[in-house]
Amino acid sequence: MKMKKIMSMALAGIMVLSMVGCGNKAESATDSAAADSNSGKLVIWTLSEDLENFAKHYMETNKDVQIETVIIPPADYTTKLSAALRGKAATPDIIVGEPQMLPDFEDAGYFENLSADPYNADEYSDKLVDYVWKAGQDAEGNVRAISYQATPGGIYYRRDLAQDVYGTDDPAVIGEKFKDYATIKQTAQEVRDKGYRIFSDTGSLRWFAITDPWVVDGKINISDEKKEYMDTAIDLYQNKLVAFAPEWSAAWFSSMAGPIPMNAEWQELDEVDANAEQTQVFAYALPSWGSLTIRDNAKDNAGNYGVCAGPTSYFGGGTFVGISAYSKNKAQAWDFVKYVTLTEETSKWWAETSKGDIVSMKSVLEEYKDKENEAYGNQKTYQFFYEEAQKIDYTTVTRYDDQLKVFYGAAIESVQKGEKTKEEAMKEFYDKAKSAYPELSE
Repeated sequence: MKMKKIMSMALAGIMVLSMVGCGNKAESATDSAAADSNSGKLVIWTLSEDLENFAKHYMETNKDVQIETVIIPPADYTTKLSAALRGKAATPDIIVGEPQMLPDFEDAGYFENLSADPYNADEYSDKLVDYVWKAGQDAEGNVRAISYQATPGGIYYRRDLAQDVYGTDDPAVIGEKFKDYATIKQTAQEVRDKGYRIFSDTGSLRWFAITDPWVVDGKINISDEKKEYMDTAIDLYQNKLVAFAPEWSAAWFSSMAGPIPMNAEWQELDEVDANAEQTQVFAYALPSWGSLTIRDNAKDNAGNYGVCAGPTSYFGGGTFVGISAYSKNKAQAWDFVKYVTLTEETSKWWAETSKGDIVSMKSVLEEYKDKENEAYGNQKTYQFFYEEAQKIDYTTVTRYDDQLKVFYGAAIESVQKGEKTKEEAMKEFYDKAKSAYPELSE
């Protein structure tokens, strides 16, 4: 799903849904799957409207199948799914998860093993972008869920502001202005000298802190790269080089269309001092779903954005689709999962229907690579995101990442605002991390 479904706040990073505890592995029910008939009713539990659209399209060509799609708010999804499947409920048949949810769902035995007979999903591994395929595997390499989309990230920048500051809006040139943290600090000053701000908020930097794992051999890994991320965020904040408009705030959305007051924070815009300093946001760091968010909020700036690479290639979010281990209709469920995630015609249909979602099927990405995107100055955004997706190294991802990012973001924020010293903030970070994950060491 698009990350509009994952709400994040300032430096706190991605808000992590409450995860299910580890339970006993469910017995595999693949032996009964072959005996299921490819007819009847499927029940889908999902986090967004995407699968409802897929279900309607599927039923157009599968007239004998009924599908009930239940959309559950992200804040409630884990709790409701856990309650149903701990009781081994026969429905839902189709379940989903975002990458940070999958390890806990897999440990609890909720997902059917799609690598086993009669599914043999491994036969399809070369069809999808590599990191997407790996994200749906459990610790033993068995496929548990598959995604129809890829969510590589980039930096979206205002072309008109780039022309004003640098005399060009060429993505290759602007990308060099974001190639590492030291350059980002320099760019932030150059942008401010023209009256703009490099990012809406320092939380934008968190996306790039993925080049090495947050946990290595059971030890929390605060690398030099993560320390540089902290120092850069503090510098940008304390020197007023960002607009102080956190992601998902009213000011953040408004900034995509034009000037906003400085220091709006989480206030409604009509509550901000009318005499406050105004600024414009130069760039946004977001996964590919962000291209839709910016497009839909740009108003008169529609078509006035470009996208370039940042200091690292990253991804964020994605809906991974699987079969409940307790479903009584596994054969039909597998047919639907294949239709959504592994069928080229469906992938093309979704690329057009979604009007910008980046699909995970390599053949479709290859076919669309020369397609120009009017919302981004006719840039070939599919080509850009395809290239970024292929650079993502999923081996750096751990099950602890999202919660540790939240704790680390809170530590950074406390230093930025002068509430704690760096040493005090890091002590609190480690205390929170070890409280949440007693198995980790400092």
